[in-house]
Amino acid sequence: MLRYLDRLIETVVGALVALTTVAVCLNVFYRYVLGSGLVWADEVPGFLLVWIAFLGAYIAARQEGHIAFDMLVESFPSVLRRAVLVIGDTAVIGFFVLLGIKSWQMIDRVGGRSIETLPIAQGVFMSVLPIASALMVVALSVRLIQRWRNP
Repeated sequence: MLRYLDRLIETVVGALVALTTVAVCLNVFYRYVLGSGLVWADEVPGFLLVWIAFLGAYIAARQEGHIAFDMLVESFPSVLRRAVLVIGDTAVIGFFVLLGIKSWQMIDRVGGRSIETLPIAQGVFMSVLPIASALMVVALSVRLIQRWRNP
């Protein structure tokens, strides 16, 4: 099940990278060749990069690709190492639960306003926060269960 979700997220991130590239290239072409830039092409790539970063964080979490200083933890006895990793994963899960709740509240307050350059609600772009938070909770919960079962 999670493999399909991983592939879906990887595909979405790839599409967002392509869209960002197209938007930036179009803006460069319009600005320097045609003499007038696209108004929306300044703002939209920034929003897309936020989506790319947050969804990319999920991919990195699933592949255990985040930067970690594990030399110290690896030197611990196996029982202590497992406890430290479980506590760390639990703390990060708590952070993402809180981020998801608070970002949902923020979207509820300001999400209906449109961005300056397009008639798209800010909530569309901000929705990556609760979505990515939920994905991170899933990824880290799976890792936590695996750590618990396989010491």
